[in-house]
Amino acid sequence: MTDRSPTSTDERPAQVIARVLRRTGLGYPRGMLGDDVALLAAALAGPDPSPRELDDLVTVATIALWDDLQPPTLAAVEMHLARAEGRDREDLTRVLAWAAQTDAANPLARALTVRAAQELGVAVAHAEQQLRAAEPVIAAGGRPGALAAARAMGAAVIALLELDPEDFAGEIVAYVDRDQDGDALDALARATGDLETRSWARDVIAAVTSSDAPSATAAVHQLAAGDVPADPAEDAVWVPTILALADEGIERALAQEAERAE
Repeated sequence: MTDRSPTSTDERPAQVIARVLRRTGLGYPRGMLGDDVALLAAALAGPDPSPRELDDLVTVATIALWDDLQPPTLAAVEMHLARAEGRDREDLTRVLAWAAQTDAANPLARALTVRAAQELGVAVAHAEQQLRAAEPVIAAGGRPGALAAARAMGAAVIALLELDPEDFAGEIVAYVDRDQDGDALDALARATGDLETRSWARDVIAAVTSSDAPSATAAVHQLAAGDVPADPAEDAVWVPTILALADEGIERALAQEAERAE
């Protein structure tokens, strides 16, 4: 990639940007990524991708993203800069100049695209691993197989959508307060399952596949088939997903309580 640094320095832009991304967590929201980033993620995970191919994929994906994401990226860099000191401040000052550019060819925009593709690749690999782990049980069929498919799908959706129990903390607390019964789960699904998120969950699951887990792949695709139900409590994709998130949130809370008790 060409060095288009707006300032003179002995350090390459990639070194400065890598430090800033590591220290700030700056990145693109998973929900903004499209097919171009997915193609880049697949190429990065593939065998011996050519530098020219990768460079072209980064260019196409960055152009598709930067127009919408440049303003919030600039705002985020300004926020971090306002409270930075020392070397962090120097790094962020340099990065700010790239964040202010509307040209998608700048090194910050390209680095954020690559990072988003790498993180998406990790999420896809995790989702595929969920299918492979559940394959024997799902292939055996019956109720255990159906439950395993639902659990694998929920875990895959969480990884691919980058969901966190903290995103639904209030709703999970209400679910626990209602004793986590069937009615409480229905209420939890309805309180959290907006149509956009549930549609997105179906889209990402439909794209997950593993040649090593044919039965699991077919099972989760079948669960995600058809239109999104109007009632989130009847959504075969969202209910396992929010249940898995609730279980994770409860486990975290119990672990924190145990730590405080020590």
